[in-house]
Amino acid sequence: MGKKANFAAYTTNDKVRFTMRKKLLILAACLSATALTAQNTNRTDSVRTQKMDEVVVTRRRQLVRNDIDRLTYDVQHDETAKTKSTLEILKQIPFVSVDGQENIKVQGSSSFKVYKNGHPDPGFSGQNLKEILKALPASNIKKIEVITDPGARYDAEGTTAILNIVMTNDTRLQGVSGNVNLSANTWGSMGAGAYLTTKTGKLTTTVSYNEYYQSAKQSEGGSEAAYHYIESGERSFASQNSSTKYNIHIGDISASYEIDSLNLLSASASGFGYAMDNNAHGTHERRDKDGSLIYQYDRRSYTPEYAYLNFGGRLDYQHKTHLDGEVLTLSYMLAATRRHNTSREEYCNAVNMPVSYTGYDLNSREHFSEHTFQVDYVRPFGKHHKLESGLKYILRHNNSLTFIDYTGTATDVDTHFKHGTQVAAAYLSYLVTAGKWSARTGLRYEYSYMKGEYPDGSNNSFHARLNDWVPSMSLQYKMTDTQSMKISYSTSINRPGITYLNPAVISSPNTRQYGNASLGSSRNQKLQISYMLNARKLTLNLTPYYDFTNNGITDIRYVEGRTIVSTYGNVQKRREAGLLTYTRWQPFRGTTLSLNASAKYARIAVPAPEVENKGWSGSVFLDYGQKLPWELHFDTSLALQCGRPIRGPYAYEARWHNYRFTINRSFLNDRLSVAVYANMPFTTREKYRYRTVHGDYTGYNLSWDKTRVFGIRASWSFGKLKASVKKAERSIQNDDLVGGVKK
Repeated sequence: MGKKANFAAYTTNDKVRFTMRKKLLILAACLSATALTAQNTNRTDSVRTQKMDEVVVTRRRQLVRNDIDRLTYDVQHDETAKTKSTLEILKQIPFVSVDGQENIKVQGSSSFKVYKNGHPDPGFSGQNLKEILKALPASNIKKIEVITDPGARYDAEGTTAILNIVMTNDTRLQGVSGNVNLSANTWGSMGAGAYLTTKTGKLTTTVSYNEYYQSAKQSEGGSEAAYHYIESGERSFASQNSSTKYNIHIGDISASYEIDSLNLLSASASGFGYAMDNNAHGTHERRDKDGSLIYQYDRRSYTPEYAYLNFGGRLDYQHKTHLDGEVLTLSYMLAATRRHNTSREEYCNAVNMPVSYTGYDLNSREHFSEHTFQVDYVRPFGKHHKLESGLKYILRHNNSLTFIDYTGTATDVDTHFKHGTQVAAAYLSYLVTAGKWSARTGLRYEYSYMKGEYPDGSNNSFHARLNDWVPSMSLQYKMTDTQSMKISYSTSINRPGITYLNPAVISSPNTRQYGNASLGSSRNQKLQISYMLNARKLTLNLTPYYDFTNNGITDIRYVEGRTIVSTYGNVQKRREAGLLTYTRWQPFRGTTLSLNASAKYARIAVPAPEVENKGWSGSVFLDYGQKLPWELHFDTSLALQCGRPIRGPYAYEARWHNYRFTINRSFLNDRLSVAVYANMPFTTREKYRYRTVHGDYTGYNLSWDKTRVFGIRASWSFGKLKASVKKAERSIQNDDLVGGVKK
């Protein structure tokens, strides 16, 4: 029995093993047959084969990035930037608007500064910023940062926001690279520029030069003004035609030397200058409330000489320690400005001329110089904490000479005014990051001593001491990798420049203007919330804000007899609430839509007598880009301002619109880019009406400019170098004056 049982068990196990072997052999045979079939198929011509096209995996680059203190626009990877000027590319940047007359605002305000590579530059200052940015090609720019919350590190003076134009990168390669650009339009205006970077060993040098010429034909325009004087009931009417031609020159040289991996020495020098020739002629008349003529005259003005030169330089020494992120920076900056204005006013065909002269020659000179010394220290603590601190001293001198020689019996004017300012500042800022949260808080203290004197004895000297504490704070939460929310509070101050302070009186038959030597600094406060979505095809930013000031520097107008008198005072009370929005959508490959829009409600008031101006307004910039066959790229844009935009306490700004078409193409492996454009081809001229609705007189000022223009731009890049001048991570920022010659 035992043997039979064992035999039965053995037989059963053997059958199981045999069955398993059989199944494995069958499976192996099937696999072998499949392999042989596949091999035979590859060798058989009768079987259809198909070769797949090359598969390219791409990732859409986001052009906009939002950080706790700034918003960055990637100009280098914006295809439309290759043949645009910097002024044109600004229209596509969130928080930035450019109106029909090319005036720039950031977050709805004209109180902002423009930096280059993280520090002030004499070439980006003064009242001709739009001409400077028009002459600078966007193809030389890597990115533009809108520093929405400057924080304690930056000067409290005059800065609600900063536009930082970054023109270089830090890739370390040997060689030479550069760019040459040319432009021209149908009015005879033209521009040219060159940009060159070289790197030899540890030394990197960059040289750039740009020139822009605007013809008088392009700037031909006219204006008319009609006013009603409340107390007397009299009315005035004036009309004028004018033209302006000018040459702009912008030059820059920068160099950096890496002593070793921890020490960097960098230096730069830059200059901006232009000469202008302006001619205008018109007529002016005034009538009483019954319509009878009081006086009338024709006016002619021209500027035989107007020269402006802005130059400066800086030196930075940066030392890093072996602790990652710890940096000590020592900086010095020189900024200087020279302006010379010689102009002539003539009056003829007069009836009852209201003054005792028939014209005058104006000769004015303004000199500005500034020396700045600064120390910055950054110290991280672990991975989540960072302290920033620094000290700063500014020594500033303004010198103004004004001479007015009247033709007639009026007394000549000869005024010499000197104004000096010393500023000492210290700041401390703390940054913390914890997971999806990041926060920054800071405090800045500024002491300033201002002194004005009149070497000719025409007025008494004066001085003022100011103490300002300036807090700031920001909090950001990143909900996801594509969404973030930020809330921030900031303060800023404005100190008056020499134009606002200079007491020299400049008169015409119906106006009188002079500065106010007793002006002090004004203080502005701002609160804003920002939401950012950066998805694969959609970028969206929504920023509601509220800002206010109680002692803003503003112009004061009143009527004295039959003369409009204007000066300045620390009397403006302003309240403004608004919404800034930016959307960039790529619904299809090769198609891009972007919308940069804003809406705000503002109220501005001045006392004695009480004048208040308020209203809603909005602006829109819409851009559509489309890739076309034959590697062409088409771009069209529409911009407009609507509502009742406030222009100070007395008037409303003009509503305007603008549209543009551009076609560009790149050649020679993208080294050569050519664009042809048409600006407002269906409109010969655009009108701008400013309405004065409050004060001692009301009325309007209507002006018009030529708008229809066709042009071409070309940009050629050469060399293989991707290196550029390295910049110190901390450098000098002076964010300062309102009015006068600026650095």
